[in-house]
Amino acid sequence: MNDAHYWDMLILGADLSTDGSLTAGDLDGDSNAEIVVGGTGNLMWYRPATFERGLIAAIDLHCGLTLSDIDGDGLPEVVAGHRVSAGSDIEEWMISWYDCGGDLSDSWTQHVIDPITAGGPHDLVFADVDGDGQMELIANDMYCNVPGLYVYKPFADVREPWRKHCVQSGFTGEGTAAGDLTGDGQVDIISGPYLYTAPPDGPFAGRWEQRHLAFDFREMCRVALVDITGNGRLDLVVTESEYPDGRLAWFENCADGDGTPRWIEHRLLHPLNFSHSLTAWRDAATGRTRVFVAEMAQGGWNPPYNWDARLLVLSTNDGGASWQVEEAYRGAGTHEAIAFDIDGDGDRELLGKECWRPRVQVWKRREAEPPAFTRPVHRFLDREKGHTATDILAVDLDGDGLLDVVCGEWWYRNPTWKRYAIPGIYQAIAAHDITGDGRQELIATRKRTGARSWYEGLTSDMCWLRALDPTAGRWEAYPIGAGRGDWPHGALIAPVLPGNRPALIVGYHNADEGAYPEIFEIPEDSASSCWPSRVLAEIPYGEEFVACDLTGNGELDLVAGRYWLENTGDGDFLPHEIAPAPGWIARVRVMDVNGNGRTDVVFVKEDVDYDQRVAAFVEVGWLENPGDPRSTPWPVHTIDTVRSPHSLDVADLDGDGRLEIVVGEHDPFRPYRSRSRLLAYKQADPRGHGWYRYTLDDRFEHHDGVRIFETTPGRMAIASHGWAEPLYVHLWEFPNED
Repeated sequence: MNDAHYWDMLILGADLSTDGSLTAGDLDGDSNAEIVVGGTGNLMWYRPATFERGLIAAIDLHCGLTLSDIDGDGLPEVVAGHRVSAGSDIEEWMISWYDCGGDLSDSWTQHVIDPITAGGPHDLVFADVDGDGQMELIANDMYCNVPGLYVYKPFADVREPWRKHCVQSGFTGEGTAAGDLTGDGQVDIISGPYLYTAPPDGPFAGRWEQRHLAFDFREMCRVALVDITGNGRLDLVVTESEYPDGRLAWFENCADGDGTPRWIEHRLLHPLNFSHSLTAWRDAATGRTRVFVAEMAQGGWNPPYNWDARLLVLSTNDGGASWQVEEAYRGAGTHEAIAFDIDGDGDRELLGKECWRPRVQVWKRREAEPPAFTRPVHRFLDREKGHTATDILAVDLDGDGLLDVVCGEWWYRNPTWKRYAIPGIYQAIAAHDITGDGRQELIATRKRTGARSWYEGLTSDMCWLRALDPTAGRWEAYPIGAGRGDWPHGALIAPVLPGNRPALIVGYHNADEGAYPEIFEIPEDSASSCWPSRVLAEIPYGEEFVACDLTGNGELDLVAGRYWLENTGDGDFLPHEIAPAPGWIARVRVMDVNGNGRTDVVFVKEDVDYDQRVAAFVEVGWLENPGDPRSTPWPVHTIDTVRSPHSLDVADLDGDGRLEIVVGEHDPFRPYRSRSRLLAYKQADPRGHGWYRYTLDDRFEHHDGVRIFETTPGRMAIASHGWAEPLYVHLWEFPNED
């Protein structure tokens, strides 16, 4: 590692099950490392170099996962602690190892080490405890009535269950490591804050002696061994792992070879928030000792979500007398994380798997080049807006060639961003050149008479407006008609009718109550009468429509939530369900994600529990066009899991010719005290399997927002607004590359 201070976050896989563990190594001997990840229902391998992945076994893992060459073929096998029956609620656990014969895509063979353990194996460590040249397995069984620490010795046939020896019964700590700490030539075991030394007659002669090493540390710890002082003795690094006020320290090994352990504690960091991951190593190139520690975003037992979860790298080059602390990343927690060189460049990457979030994360240090996105500059367009808006638009209202921002019943003039009212309306929902004069008109809804709150004022009474002198408040309004739903929640005008005639497509807030989307035909004289309407399709449509030609027949089809509507060419639309339930797909965009010339669908979901007042973590993903769009369902690919992402847009933000995805989180309960984020995703893999994630902001809630547009030619910006806090309208502007 060098002295740069920027790390890219790469998401390799976001569709794993929860819990589990992570490790890494070269499984097939091709000099490229693989990442092995386990969770509920799956044990998988990932190849970061090519973004390939595959299933090892359909098992439920605890935290115990490691690699070791068990059969002597020169390749490491996968060793895992897992439930006896996958998916079972019965807490019966076993330990197995798996081999594939070299080709990772082949079927993997399971071999049982222990058919029934005392509890869930939390840590698995290999060491030659008896000095015979063969590695034994050390496991600590936890979360059971009688926890314990055990050593397993293989028989001549390693495929048979192994001999099991109890080191300590009735108690064990979290976190396990092994090495000669006392200088007597024997392997010792560290588990939690305790040191275990073998009996004088050998490691299998009886119970091991327990000594309390880290006296001031609680039982739940992660531990690592490394020679910090450079004197040839292994020192100990310890972090409390299951506590919001944990400590990180290193213990200097002062043993003189007589078997008597003597330690000096050196405190490093306090407090740490559920620091469940720890790796320590001595950098061979520089001689520096480095310690990697990472916090969980949600650890322990139902604590508050840790939005500022950190990945920290500490280093020393003077034997531990002084330390440098680098914050590699903030805002992405890990449950199991390690530092490992996955690309063979001599620099360790940070690898992590988050607890309760199905995501494999890789952080790689950026050296000389700048970040992919320069952080945009935020400004408030408004702090005094009178009530909540349902949508936000970018429209040139004054004809000066610059896109203005429209939100609710107000518009903001580019470039001064002065606010102006739009008389006679309540919510602007769409824009289109209805009159054919080259300028866009607004589609809006009127306010319900006598409404006592902004919510009661929402209606489906629609109209369109022509701007005469918008800065002076002069507009002409014309009726469209009243929709069949409570109020529009998704609207679009597109040429979808025969002869490429435009029509207004409207969905409604109460779509799950049978208020199906409607299509309004624009009459020849659009200003003289209401527009004829009919139900578009009887579907729970989601909250947004996108027009695109999915069939290649020259007719614009529609994407609506988890459906696409095939344009039959005669004014009718045939629905096809492309994404299975459950999960409410709220917002959609279209782009060719994998570069095969087909239009794919990018989506975000909404999941808000108004009874529990919680905005849940749900998917950001994309639906892969199978070639024949009528072949359903489409393959689903998860990009990330974030909290109720209700705002979505795509654009080429950095001018590299590829579209990026921008997402805004939605929390209506604590909008400005819950760290809602504005996130950008950039493809790391042309096939769309791996994505870089960038946090553009983490202060404001978003709802039907995140509209990307150019404030001036070549200068990209994001406009957004919230739901629960009506005052604010936001603008994030990226620096002009020119």
